[in-house]
Amino acid sequence: MLRLKTATIAICLLPLALVACGDASGVKDPRTQPPLVRVAAVTSGTDSARAFTGVVIARVQSDLGFRVSGKILERLVDTGQTVKRGQPLMRLDSVDLGLQAQAQQQAVAAARARAKQTADDEARYRGLVSSGAVSASTYDQIKAAADTAKADLSAAQAQANVTQNAMSYAVLLADADGVVVNTLAEPGQVVSAGQVVVQLARGRSARGHCASA
Repeated sequence: MLRLKTATIAICLLPLALVACGDASGVKDPRTQPPLVRVAAVTSGTDSARAFTGVVIARVQSDLGFRVSGKILERLVDTGQTVKRGQPLMRLDSVDLGLQAQAQQQAVAAARARAKQTADDEARYRGLVSSGAVSASTYDQIKAAADTAKADLSAAQAQANVTQNAMSYAVLLADADGVVVNTLAEPGQVVSAGQVVVQLARGRSARGHCASA
């Protein structure tokens, strides 16, 4: 009877033992699990800025100067300024150039009058020499004077064109897009033709070079 009770109790406790074993086997080893990481946003309490000094170095540089001599009236750009092709950079005082252009126009008018007069004389003497009224040598002198006057008119017109062009040369223009790296003259300064007054880093050839802190 006692054995029967003992066997009955053992049978009843067997399921509980199996459940306990199952729970124990289901516990995961923390060493095999990925570590937990706490994530937090971190911001800087203060903003910091650093300043550097440097220079603009040109890989391709234009040395620009006026094509005529004169006194600088205006400097229209500063060092470091970005400019476009055709933009005015400096300007000369054009008063003297204007007076020269006016004088040349007057010289052209006088030469044209002489050329017309001598041409008319040549035409009249040509008829006279044909009729024998004047000698051939006299006609040759008249014709030579007409030819000289015609050449003088051409020379005066050419010089007037040069002087007129000089008026446009009184404004120095940028020959390309770029950055002004140096200005070498100031208003009031007298410069000669071809003297470098502006240095320009062409296109994208300019690059900055910072000095070490």
